Amino acid sequence: MKHTLKFDDKNQILVQTINGVFTTDETKQIGNKYVELFEGRQYRQLIVDLRNAGKMENRETRSITNVMLNEAKITEVAFVGAAAPQRMIAKVLMKLGSLNADANFVKDMDDAINWLEKRRK
Repeated sequence: MKHTLKFDDKNQILVQTINGVFTTDETKQIGNKYVELFEGRQYRQLIVDLRNAGKMENRETRSITNVMLNEAKITEVAFVGAAAPQRMIAKVLMKLGSLNADANFVKDMDDAINWLEKRRK
């Protein structure tokens, strides 16, 4: 798969990298891994690196992504390098309540890690 999902043990954050177009089938595969990778973890925070991302396949892909994020009980998401259309879609989904996690758009990985660490209780 051209996308990656790995747990950063040092920072206790799950990091997802999207490379190119993100399809519905890929969303389901990655979403199933969220729960597995968060097993036994203290924090449920996610960085989504969009610097090399293409478009999401369709509306169903966005919907499934939100379901998977919510099922994994992710509390915060930091989006790195989101283009204006990606930010707009994410903001709409947050306002509609389909994404339960707090989210922020940041410039780079360091900003993402700092933002997430400040939200820990």
